[in-house]
Amino acid sequence: MYLHGSKWSMRKNSKKSKARFWRILLLLTLIGAAVYMEQVIVPAIPAPFIPTPTPTRSPASYVLEAVSLFEAGKLDQAEEAYQEAILVQPDEAEFYIALARVQVFNNKLEEAELNARNALLLSPDSADAHAVLGWILDFQGGDKLIEAQESVERALDLNPNSPRAHAYYAEVLMDLGEYEEALVEARTAVQLDPNLLEAQRSLGYVWENTANYENALDAYLSAMRINPNLTLLHLSAGDMYQALGDAENARESYLRAVALSPNDTTPLTRIMLVYARDGEYGIASQYAADAVLKDPSNAMLHGNLGRMYYKNNDYDGAIESLALAIHGGVTETGEEVIGIPLDPGSPVVIEFYSTYGLALAKTARCDLATQIFEALLIGVPDDEVAVFNATEGLRICAEVETGTPQPTLTTPPE
Repeated sequence: MYLHGSKWSMRKNSKKSKARFWRILLLLTLIGAAVYMEQVIVPAIPAPFIPTPTPTRSPASYVLEAVSLFEAGKLDQAEEAYQEAILVQPDEAEFYIALARVQVFNNKLEEAELNARNALLLSPDSADAHAVLGWILDFQGGDKLIEAQESVERALDLNPNSPRAHAYYAEVLMDLGEYEEALVEARTAVQLDPNLLEAQRSLGYVWENTANYENALDAYLSAMRINPNLTLLHLSAGDMYQALGDAENARESYLRAVALSPNDTTPLTRIMLVYARDGEYGIASQYAADAVLKDPSNAMLHGNLGRMYYKNNDYDGAIESLALAIHGGVTETGEEVIGIPLDPGSPVVIEFYSTYGLALAKTARCDLATQIFEALLIGVPDDEVAVFNATEGLRICAEVETGTPQPTLTTPPE
């Protein structure tokens, strides 16, 4: 009995010990899992509503992207890439210089000037910064030419062998009327670096402004071989083809410029002039109208359209467009146009006034026509063509009022 009872008692205690062991093991496992969650899993889970951090791109990668975009003619995107590089590294003067250069080719001169001056604040002795600032100021012309000259000369003092500075100096000297010196500087730039875009462009610019159109075209085409996707170069080449009487190639160059810069009205205006020179005023009017659609508040574009309508004998259309150009007003789509005052120094504006007056006279609207002709006689008395047109217009109006034919002048044509 005792042995039997002892045997039973031992089995019962053994079962309790095993159950206790597994409970302890389970508890330790749960504790371990909790510690692992707290120390490993939870820190790896992003906190709610906090953006996940992303690795910052290096400025060099943005610069490489900008260079590639510039070569492809995507100037707006190239600007954005350089601006991103500046955001990452705002104290690097070279980024501002490169951005300013792109903005010159993108016809954003005020922004380009600001970035060139920012570069100089960061690096006052940077030859490239002084050079590109001088180039930008030269593009703006007028009273900025002297500062442009000083800035590029400072660049050459800092780095006499800078092909970029010599190229820019050639353009500045050309605009100052120093033709021989300009040619020397442009040739020096090409000798120092024949693969520099601005060197070839500056040589073309000097040849163009000395009426050596074939040489200019060769230089512009050389620049285009370095970068074939810049609107400015296609416009320059088109101008040279036009000067050489090659209307077909001129149109092709301008159309390429339109493709590269579809929102730029300059290529459309150039194409208008090509067709007008060939007497195809109907087609010229279409391109002038396309330009107005792209920039309806631009009075000069309305004036161009009015001229083409007049040449195509559409006097009512001419009056409507030229009235906006001269008097200003609001277009049918609500854009405000500020009128252009008579400027003795602008042959194009003088022609707007002459054409407007003649269109009014030929449609018997002589009250306003007479005012325009008198403004021409008083405002530009030394312009023979304008005086002739005003006198002819007054003759037409006198004939309208009296019903009596008046003598026709035989001096300069319209």
